[in-house]
Amino acid sequence: MPLFRRKQAATAADPRPAIAGFWAWWEGARADVAAALADGEPQRAAPGIAAAVRAVGELDWELAAGTEGARHGLVVSAGGKPELRALAQRWWLAAPPADETFEYHPARQRDTADSGRTLVVDDFELPTIEFVAGTRYDEQRGRLDLAVHHPLFPLLGDESRLRATFLALDSALGEDDVERFVGSVHVAVDQPVDAVPLSSLGPLVDGLRPAGGAAWALFQGSTRKGPVVGTIRRPFSRVDRPLADTHVAVELRYASVDQGMPAVPDFAEQVARWEQQAVAALGGDGEHVGLAGHETGLGRCLGHLYVDGLTVDPAALDPVLAGWPHGPARTHVTHDPAWRAIGHLLA
Repeated sequence: MPLFRRKQAATAADPRPAIAGFWAWWEGARADVAAALADGEPQRAAPGIAAAVRAVGELDWELAAGTEGARHGLVVSAGGKPELRALAQRWWLAAPPADETFEYHPARQRDTADSGRTLVVDDFELPTIEFVAGTRYDEQRGRLDLAVHHPLFPLLGDESRLRATFLALDSALGEDDVERFVGSVHVAVDQPVDAVPLSSLGPLVDGLRPAGGAAWALFQGSTRKGPVVGTIRRPFSRVDRPLADTHVAVELRYASVDQGMPAVPDFAEQVARWEQQAVAALGGDGEHVGLAGHETGLGRCLGHLYVDGLTVDPAALDPVLAGWPHGPARTHVTHDPAWRAIGHLLA
């Protein structure tokens, strides 16, 4: 029987006690926050909320208009930092039920008001309805590359322009859809030719949503030691599996021939069947488990799985590893909430 082994990297601290502490604080502070908003003085509530959020992690927060029936929304988000998206999601999962006063969100929501909102940056007021963008669709990546402009950009510094741009994009699309569908973002001091209102991007990205399930794209490359081929799931977005914060790299060795490629009949079909068994052993494809794809070459097939590190035990793969017939098999488990391990495949 081939050898198999498992290597486990250090995991992050469990955030659930800090999250429970936030919601215990909120239970006592909620009425005071509601009163401050009713009085038109949200600044009264800001120091308490900021301190409570800071105790959970380096997350962003804001009080916004409700989008799902409540008067107000409390948003605690990753603020564009993918390594914090799982933390924001766990905060939201522990939230109390929404009511007529408050609803809760782990990401900024799309603003559906015709008049938009007004951003205050460096004491300048920037209505979101005045933002425009030049757009280019990258068909291979399924993303929009944008050049964003506002008439007051010449009065702002570079960092302030960038901050205003991403706040306006979050308002136009919702924070998660910015992550899903926006590629490169250029801040344009001069208005781009053929620019469209930023508010028109919502229907545009809605048309980019895949109608069916995930597809598999083939890729090939080369290294100094030989060729590499493989498959990658498209789409496979971080924000669609926010709890999957742990990378499980599965290394399957095989007999090779000619620069490290497999000398095994029907090898691709065997890998596909093995991957199905692996996903099933971990609990099935969903918000807690996802298979990104694999790379084959240099004498190994390297599979990439992401799992919820708090609820899924990668040791469940041990029997599946033991069943790999072509050589040694092992896993390497790493806390990777930003999905850096597969950045070269998603680029």
